Amino acid sequence: MYEMSMDWVTSPWFVSAIGGMVAFKVWMKYTTGKYEGQERLTGKTVIVTGANSGVGLEAAKDFASRGARVIMVCRDMKKAEFVKKIIINETANTDIVLKHINFESLTTVRECAQEILREENQINILLNNAGTATGCCTKSEDGLDLLMQSNHFGPFLFTNILLGCIKSSAPSRILNVSSEVHKMAKLNLACSDLSDTKNSSVAYGNSKLCNILMANELADKLKGTGVTVNSLTPGVVLTEILRDVTPWFRIPWNFLIKIFLKNSKEGAQTSIFACVSPEIADVTGRYFMDCKLSNTSETAKDNSISKKVWKLSEEAVGLKQSEKHY
Repeated sequence: MYEMSMDWVTSPWFVSAIGGMVAFKVWMKYTTGKYEGQERLTGKTVIVTGANSGVGLEAAKDFASRGARVIMVCRDMKKAEFVKKIIINETANTDIVLKHINFESLTTVRECAQEILREENQINILLNNAGTATGCCTKSEDGLDLLMQSNHFGPFLFTNILLGCIKSSAPSRILNVSSEVHKMAKLNLACSDLSDTKNSSVAYGNSKLCNILMANELADKLKGTGVTVNSLTPGVVLTEILRDVTPWFRIPWNFLIKIFLKNSKEGAQTSIFACVSPEIADVTGRYFMDCKLSNTSETAKDNSISKKVWKLSEEAVGLKQSEKHY
């Protein structure tokens, strides 16, 4: 009878590989930022997009625990209702509001934003957290690249419509959740919807780069208003962003992330830090990672590119004069 040798278990390459994975896990835990500030948000209104799962859920829960009025802007309302009950049970804060949005439709973005403006007299924090990793090379009902619209054009329009209320609520903050993948971007500014690629990783990177460029340009436009605008990366986190990706890729990827990288609570720490920390109350136009300032790509720092992307975005979403508040 054939017996498999187990010598490989003690082989140098296997021992080195295991040692390397353990060292990486320890390094990740050591460098992962954790925000421990106890600031209260009583009397403040916070909007979190994509708040029914992952980083958005954990951030919304944290804001609720600080006493904020939390507006959860979500696509899946059935799931949002379930999550709302969890947040109320865990924080004893009943001031939680649900709003429906679908960033794949600019019509619903406008409807959601206008509904919020009719009902709210202040917006102190806007966390643009919602995002997807799918939709490249597919057109939305608005004729735009679906991935770029979900991750950039939709949030761009949403933010602009709410901006007047955010300005009147100053001091206030706007945060865009981006990604280190923005460093893989290859933007083609000659393309009207910034989607000139069939590479899904590059397309995702393009959308995340636009999150940063948008934040930087808006920060410049709002200087002196009391509104700060920044961007951040949560790191590589186990969330539902890959929910629409084929299982043969999603399942092993999520397994590796679960073992070695961040969970949603850990991934939410930089979002929480950037939204509430008094240390950065006056910091604007910057990028954060692991609860501290970090560096972006050179493209993300280029003011001429951010202005071009802003103009293209205005045209892509058909930004009306009544929706401009800068």
